[in-house]
Amino acid sequence: MSGVSDSPLAPLEKLELMIPGFKGYKRKDLIRQDDVLVRQAIKMRLVNAQEELGLKESRLAAQNPFDPRISEYEELQSLLRSVSEEVGAAPAGMYTFYTRFKLFEEDMMKIVEYDLRLLNTADEVLKQARGECDPATLRRLIEEIRVAFNDRQRLFSPEKLR
Repeated sequence: MSGVSDSPLAPLEKLELMIPGFKGYKRKDLIRQDDVLVRQAIKMRLVNAQEELGLKESRLAAQNPFDPRISEYEELQSLLRSVSEEVGAAPAGMYTFYTRFKLFEEDMMKIVEYDLRLLNTADEVLKQARGECDPATLRRLIEEIRVAFNDRQRLFSPEKLR
């Protein structure tokens, strides 16, 4: 019998494996730090996807500067730039609210679920950008990230302000 469990990992355990230094929002003083780590991981994947699309666009333009896919790649890069900036510039852990209002365990678990979903979707965006990307699929995935991230950020606010 091996010492490793065959049971599936909980969302929190998956995040701890995906993000070095992530502590799982376990201590009040680390919530801000963990939030920054998660947002950096998401942003990095999106920036990498943007760079991949830039390389594809450059190669395509060198072959045929009138290829209609060039404008699609430019639009996708713009969408990625926008959402990665939103993720990177958001207030870290909404710390000002957290110091005045209690964050309940139920909300913390929802945040963890959002984090895992956001990271998995960002991984899929990067995979699409590296492969034979379908612009419609990428647009949908980018919009999923934008909506999920905004919903996630609301969880750091007191329930009355959501």
